[in-house]
Amino acid sequence: MTMPALISNHQKRVTVTQLKKAYSEISQSIKRSEIENGDTSNWDFSLDGTDFYYKYLQNYFIKNKEIPNSEFKNLYIVKNLNGTECTSEVWCTQDDSFYVYLSDGSIMGIMSNGQSKYKSITIDINGLKKPNQIGKDFFVFSIISPDGLVPYGYKEGGIPSQTYETLDRKELKGTSSYACNSEKLGIWCSALIMVDGWEIKNDYPW
Repeated sequence: MTMPALISNHQKRVTVTQLKKAYSEISQSIKRSEIENGDTSNWDFSLDGTDFYYKYLQNYFIKNKEIPNSEFKNLYIVKNLNGTECTSEVWCTQDDSFYVYLSDGSIMGIMSNGQSKYKSITIDINGLKKPNQIGKDFFVFSIISPDGLVPYGYKEGGIPSQTYETLDRKELKGTSSYACNSEKLGIWCSALIMVDGWEIKNDYPW
């Protein structure tokens, strides 16, 4: 195996390890919050990101810093998987979103997407370090009931026209604008990694 291939494989393993760790931490925090705040079926997902964080999540994380989007948006610009700037989606543009620097170096974002059934969550596994790109170090999830933290789009944890009931690999890599495809936005890359058993396989658009 060539040196570039070895480096790429190492980067993939590190990415999955960091993503899985952050996913686990957020999932466990949601479960702890449910003990005091009731099942997620009763959570108010219509709250903006800031209010949602303070009501349901603030007390359940080991964190280094909290920052509103009005400050955070000046720190970096997220790119879609296809290389375009992420400017039109809720995880890139919402003024009332809120960000938390977690103890492992990742950054969790709580979006102000105004939905009643779920709350969009982003995870940047290496903080402000580059590439700041969806599908590479930036991943999109949702909190929904009763599943907790799920990949964005799963069941009702995403816009209705692009939901999927099962993690179908062909669909995740397909022609949808959200697909984990080098020509698309890459929103579903978190789902692809999970359906592949927390692994970045050779056909992943790395």
